[in-house]
Amino acid sequence: MGTAEPGNAGPEEEQSSESSESSESSEDARAYAAYAQRLRSLPADQVLGDFLFSLLNTAQVKLGRRDARLLIDVVAVAHDHARAYLPGELTTQIEQALGQLRMGQVNAENHAPRGGQPEENDLSKPPAPPPPPAGAGQGLG
Repeated sequence: MGTAEPGNAGPEEEQSSESSESSESSEDARAYAAYAQRLRSLPADQVLGDFLFSLLNTAQVKLGRRDARLLIDVVAVAHDHARAYLPGELTTQIEQALGQLRMGQVNAENHAPRGGQPEENDLSKPPAPPPPPAGAGQGLG
């Protein structure tokens, strides 16, 4: 007759463990499917708004750092691209937040010590400015 030693699961315990893992993975799969269905049904303007405000909030916390400037620029480019699909009120809120963050970033950069070491996990060099919006500088020819 075999005895189970500490650390060695017997056949019944292994089967129970596999059944438990299978049950958990089934629950995970169902939860993911429900989550995916909720995401699929969300309006694009809501997803974009959540995404852009998440970047704006992160940029606000990082003001004065190089990565804050990058986040602000990414929001500006993405907002310009998605503008036609966003409600006017959301566009206004994003534009106001961008304006405030741009001013805050410039102010924070001007008050940062010159030649100081970048903070941990900041970008190693300042980001290049984004390209001008599509159609900018083109005449009505």
